[in-house]
Amino acid sequence: MDANTTTIEPALPDARRALFVRPVAPEAPDTPCAQVQARFLSDPDLHAVAVCEAGRPVGIVDRFQFLARFATTFGQAMYGQRPVAALMDPNPVVVERDATMGAIKTRLTATLGEAAVRAFVVAESGRYVGLGSVLGLLRASLVDSEEMNGRLCDALAQSEREGALKSKFLANLSHEFRTPLNAIIGFSDVMVREMSGPLAPAYRDYASDILASGQHLLSVINDLLDLSKIESGDIRPTLEPVDARAAIEAAAGFAAADAAKAGLALDIDIGSDLPPFSADPLHVRQMLLNLLSNAIKFTPRGTVRVAARGDGGQIELSVEDTGIGMTRKEIEIALRPFGQVASHLTRTHEGPGLGLPLVKALANGNGATFRIDSEPGRGTRVSLQFALAGPEDRPSTAAGPVV
Repeated sequence: MDANTTTIEPALPDARRALFVRPVAPEAPDTPCAQVQARFLSDPDLHAVAVCEAGRPVGIVDRFQFLARFATTFGQAMYGQRPVAALMDPNPVVVERDATMGAIKTRLTATLGEAAVRAFVVAESGRYVGLGSVLGLLRASLVDSEEMNGRLCDALAQSEREGALKSKFLANLSHEFRTPLNAIIGFSDVMVREMSGPLAPAYRDYASDILASGQHLLSVINDLLDLSKIESGDIRPTLEPVDARAAIEAAAGFAAADAAKAGLALDIDIGSDLPPFSADPLHVRQMLLNLLSNAIKFTPRGTVRVAARGDGGQIELSVEDTGIGMTRKEIEIALRPFGQVASHLTRTHEGPGLGLPLVKALANGNGATFRIDSEPGRGTRVSLQFALAGPEDRPSTAAGPVV
């Protein structure tokens, strides 16, 4: 092997390069063309030969173009003893050995030469190490895609396993919290009602604070548990005919005290003769309470309005406020679990940011359409559209997982 002959080390930086880089020994510029012809004829898989001088590529000879010159007796006589430099492409496409496959594809795409489509030179710091082919590059890309798909499948499976573990952990943790919380709420309620005897005013106020804090924490835990059940598909709505008036009046009754405490007007607007709609009554109540709680929390002054209307064969329930409103980007944040839009009201009224994501998930599970319209400084309107109840709506109707 002469001084210009170089081989590629067995251990490549990226094993996939072995699929498209071949350690083909180069030829010197003064090598007779007949000698190169003999190499091509003796090796049907040899698609090209690099021409190097002092270890650096100075040209490339393409098999098909080169042998076409020798297809006739005249060609052999004319070119046989001439140096291969006379027939080589003096502008080979050269890519560095450590280049990514993406970079190599970009380099080849930008090259108009026909030889680049068939073969290219691979070098390391400018010194020749082998030849690459587009077909081999395609093969390596397919292998890379298969490996990437395999990694993505593994990551998805791992994510699903972690999601199931997270949901189980949250459910167990929530149950562990509920037991002592129920005791705190129960005993503080006994104290507030002075069922065991009168309390000093200060202690009664302390008991009221404990009761309110315990109820708030229990509400957060219940939302967290419901969200984890929804994500794991454990919540299945029981579809029944629901009366819109009864649902709204019940939810408004619970929210009235909070609205009054915040100095807000709570308006109820229910259309007449509304037919029942199909949903889980408990989920409807939970959705309305969450929407009313959010509206009251983010409305420093003005009105919160809860309404029901018949709309094209559907029943629409809506909660509208005159509060701070949101931009489109802020709506996206608010609809993500644990996402909260930053404002002075979020710092005044703390919460985990589960209200809207929970409402949207429950709406989807009940086959309802969830819609939110908001404008900064003008308020927010959230609407839920339910299908009318039909003969098939009976208790214990199984539905698919809520997502």
